[in-house]
Amino acid sequence: MSNSIIKKLVFTALILLPFFSFSQTITLSADSEIVQTDALFGFVLTAEGSFDSIEEPDFANFTVENRSQSQSNSISIINGKFEKKSSITYSYVLRANKAGVFEIGPASLKAKGKTIKSNKVTITVTGQGGGSAQTNSNNAQNAPQNESKPDAINENYYEKRASSLMGPLSEWEKKTPNYFIRTVINPSNDLYAGEPLSVSYYLFVKPNSISDVNFYKLPVFENCWKDEKSETRLKFNRISIDGIVYEYAPLKTYILIPDGTTDTIEGTQMIMDVITGSFFSTRKATISSVGVKIPLKPMPEKEMHKNGIFGDFTVSTDKKSLTLDKDNMLETLTFSIKGCGNFQDAEIALESNPNLKIFSPEITSSVSVTPKGYCGTKTYKFMVKGLKKGETSIKVKAFEFFSRENGWQKPDLAEIRVNVKETSGVEDNSAEEKKAVSFELLKELPANVKEYEISPLTEKKWFRILLVIPFFMVFVSFFIWISKNLMAKRAGSRSARMEKWNGKIRNSKDCTELLNNFYDALDELYNIKIKGERINMMKHKYEGKIDKITDFIRKIEQLSYSGMSEIDISSLKDEAIKLLDPRGMKK
Repeated sequence: MSNSIIKKLVFTALILLPFFSFSQTITLSADSEIVQTDALFGFVLTAEGSFDSIEEPDFANFTVENRSQSQSNSISIINGKFEKKSSITYSYVLRANKAGVFEIGPASLKAKGKTIKSNKVTITVTGQGGGSAQTNSNNAQNAPQNESKPDAINENYYEKRASSLMGPLSEWEKKTPNYFIRTVINPSNDLYAGEPLSVSYYLFVKPNSISDVNFYKLPVFENCWKDEKSETRLKFNRISIDGIVYEYAPLKTYILIPDGTTDTIEGTQMIMDVITGSFFSTRKATISSVGVKIPLKPMPEKEMHKNGIFGDFTVSTDKKSLTLDKDNMLETLTFSIKGCGNFQDAEIALESNPNLKIFSPEITSSVSVTPKGYCGTKTYKFMVKGLKKGETSIKVKAFEFFSRENGWQKPDLAEIRVNVKETSGVEDNSAEEKKAVSFELLKELPANVKEYEISPLTEKKWFRILLVIPFFMVFVSFFIWISKNLMAKRAGSRSARMEKWNGKIRNSKDCTELLNNFYDALDELYNIKIKGERINMMKHKYEGKIDKITDFIRKIEQLSYSGMSEIDISSLKDEAIKLLDPRGMKK
């Protein structure tokens, strides 16, 4: 067959390509079919083929916390047959509102006058919801027969003890075995109220299973003091779990110290979006860690040591005595607390002494997480000044701490002897009283003597006013000049940015690119972030001031979802530029 005939056949096939019919499919899926009340989980709608519009499913009994959309198109020739494949994916983050068994779906798509429906997904929500007792009873009756231990699911949702970094997959992690977030709590034994602990989060993935990650929601901890250690970048190591190779990297570590108000520390889930697939066909999945619920037990004999703290410390001072004289009026006294434990509440306080002035201490701390716990050194530096001559002493207030190994301890700190040999004259109470000396006028001035004002010119009020006026005029002129320059620069910058975004919007090739450019322009020009947000929440946030913007976004989305990607969008570009015009924008 000659090359000219082959070229003609290929050209004819390309001409007939739009008239080929392709199959359409629409499916629903969830990353977990059993969830806890008020917990978040991922839900995905996927449609493939050529279609006119998509009708999303009804999410009754669930709250849509987040919604995102991705689209891809591909054309292939296999064994001389042309195949065109289009797909669109909607990813949702749903929150279960109440306990029960609920169906989501079906969704549907319309293609050439016919309607194709998707499957349905059954979600079992366990735990007590926010409804009445009668509602919860009815939901329990509707639960499947094999769900006889809802408490077991509740145990999986909360992490009450430290997970081993290298341990086998938990029931929660098995729900997303290709990638999951593992929570590790240390120490692993029972925790006392006031005992420091660390909660670390690790990302586990199968090699080459994801291309990117995004934080959606970080955990929130209650009833404790918190310090956070973030990783600047993901550093992966390899490990084998149950014969499967995983790569893992630390995400964040939180140092928690209970505040002593309750017997439990609770933390919400960490939620992330993981991006899978190639550059031309990506999908987003939402994964989450377990929640954290850590029971605390009171320290033994706490009622006898009301001000005691948890830890194992040694307390030392750099001096056993001080001497204050004319060559050394001020002296520094340093105390150091070393060891492991609750450094947040570990304090050195000195008893007051009327013969001395003790200034507020300078406090420095060098504490970090170590294999032994929250360990380091805390230093207090006090400045001491003598107010009265003589010998006195400095006493340290009682300081107690408890550790598992040694029980209750009280550091034995001897009094610091102070010898005041000299004080400053102003504050020396023993100084002699100064005698008042009176002076008597020897003679009065005669009554007929003329008096002349001999005050200098610089003390005249009118002279000072005249002197200030030129400086004031210079200051006002300089302020006006600065203001005009700033306004001119701001106007020029705004004009340049508007010109840049007008050009990008004019060059948009389709609805999707136009919408993304419009999102970015709103963010840069007016700090209005709409991408990824729910429109109803945005309307409430801006109190109806962006109704025209949200209506315009809906219009573009409807055109995009309907598959009308070849329409003329010139009018939409004009409308977008008009909405971005600062003269018509209501911030």
